[in-house]
Amino acid sequence: MRISNLTRFKLKKFNLSSDQISRYSRQIILKEIGAKGMRKLLNARVLVIGAGGLGCPAVQILSASGVGNIRIVDGDKVEISNLSRQIMHYTSDIGKLKVESLESKINLMNPDVSVEIINEFANKSNIKRLLEDCDFVIEASDNFGTKFLINDACTHFKIPYSIAGVVQFFGQILSVIPGETTCYRCIFSKYTGEDSNNTCSALGVIGTVPVIAGTLQANEAIKSILGLPLKFTNGFFFFNLMENTFEFVNIKKNPSCPVCSNPDEPFYLKNQYTDEFDECKIK
Repeated sequence: MRISNLTRFKLKKFNLSSDQISRYSRQIILKEIGAKGMRKLLNARVLVIGAGGLGCPAVQILSASGVGNIRIVDGDKVEISNLSRQIMHYTSDIGKLKVESLESKINLMNPDVSVEIINEFANKSNIKRLLEDCDFVIEASDNFGTKFLINDACTHFKIPYSIAGVVQFFGQILSVIPGETTCYRCIFSKYTGEDSNNTCSALGVIGTVPVIAGTLQANEAIKSILGLPLKFTNGFFFFNLMENTFEFVNIKKNPSCPVCSNPDEPFYLKNQYTDEFDECKIK
């Protein structure tokens, strides 16, 4: 389906250029997006925490879809062991900062996108600054401490977010609308830490898993910006690419959750955030 000249004329009232109308034409003709939704995407800002296996496909989809402002946070450099699963980093990028590697690819991909890169790891000292003016947060790190930090801070600042985890052939995704849906601590507040070594570096991961998970996280961000319902809330979406199974497990909001039952309390300032579950508990 092509966009007619008359339709192009009407679309320009949304301050879309001719190039933008052509670039995003397949999105604009979707009734769930249209020109109004496209303008929302171009005006939006998404924070991506982590520029690795999850962050690469998330950033790629956000950029191609025309999310106009993307803030990428990661303090790591590209290593050769990253290249089998971190699809936006190439052999020539080895030794470069991951955020700079992604920035260069986005600039080539889409001139509509303004990229802000921050060569830091997220922590409780900088998280308020990192979250500033963001419409959605994609938690794409590879450690549990950051996942708890993002959960606690986004809940406090009332910013919707998506958390994903991948290992071996398995992936899981949770999206959270603060004040409305189950948060990460509702699920893991009593976790003992006994499985804290179940990470990609310890157990491995096939590259298809983070690509799928990161893409789904980007899709959740896009739907949130457009005001469409998020389907990965109040539970975990699990997939197993060895068996090709996909399942959503409902998990009720915990009325006694120390974070989302009291969102005005800045718990993120009171905790230590390490890669051990038991060290990330509310003190």
